[in-house]
Amino acid sequence: MIKVEQLTKTYHTNPVLDNINLQVPRGSIFGLVGPNGAGKTTLIKLIMGILLPDQGRVYIDGVNVHQNPGIKSRVGYVSDYQNYYPNFRVQDMIRLYRETYTNWDAQRFAELAQVFKLPEGKKIKHLSKGMRAQLAILLNLSVSPAVLVLDEPTSGLDPVLRRQLLNIFLEEVARNETTIFLSTHNLNELERICDRIGIIHNGRVLFDESLEQMKQQIRKIQVAFAGEPPEGVLEQSTILKVERQGRVYTIVVRENVNQLMAELEKYRPLLLESVDMSLEDIFIYRMGGMGYGFEQIFTQ
Repeated sequence: MIKVEQLTKTYHTNPVLDNINLQVPRGSIFGLVGPNGAGKTTLIKLIMGILLPDQGRVYIDGVNVHQNPGIKSRVGYVSDYQNYYPNFRVQDMIRLYRETYTNWDAQRFAELAQVFKLPEGKKIKHLSKGMRAQLAILLNLSVSPAVLVLDEPTSGLDPVLRRQLLNIFLEEVARNETTIFLSTHNLNELERICDRIGIIHNGRVLFDESLEQMKQQIRKIQVAFAGEPPEGVLEQSTILKVERQGRVYTIVVRENVNQLMAELEKYRPLLLESVDMSLEDIFIYRMGGMGYGFEQIFTQ
């Protein structure tokens, strides 16, 4: 389990993180999203114990990371850029990890090596960004981590390999109850594998909720009436948007979805159904309700 309490970090006079509080239960996948410069990588480096906080604490399985560096032997870390020894060959890095980590799992390594198929005789400096990312993932999954921290792990990978990698993460959680903390700009990846999602912006966590909770709070309803809709029924405070195409109205609702559905049912509509929304659509309306534009958070 990862627990972050009142974490604050300032560079010179520039505040980067402001009183961050997060909790990631054991055996779950937490996705962190936010624009460049929001503080994602700084937060990850604090979780890993690479940076010291100005204030606050980070616990992994109840152990304070900054007071007990030995906990790192149970944590895998894939950074957004792998600064491995450039003149080492792939096989040298494999041997280094195997001899450094007491929990090295030779069987798991052999399984994953069949997926990534890296040239073990090739020097690190001659690997592409995508191949270095594959090597980092291969090594860090092979050390039997209790916690796996990933900063943009699929950057530089082709779509087929990205899909394989997401399946590997899901398998890792199911197989070993590994806790995964994942930072990415890719909302489709988050929607596919995460249990919980947080948005960080200007050094603060705007919200931190389960994916299921988010999908229940904002939904679309499609409804059609024989004539015009009853007066006032589409003007309630929980309705964020109404669009009309022919007789069909598409309504975006914030909270109390079932209550609105029950009220609409009273008017004997020709059509009434609740429709799932994509994670991107949910964020657009959720951020808009908090005074932020979608582009502010996800396109910088």
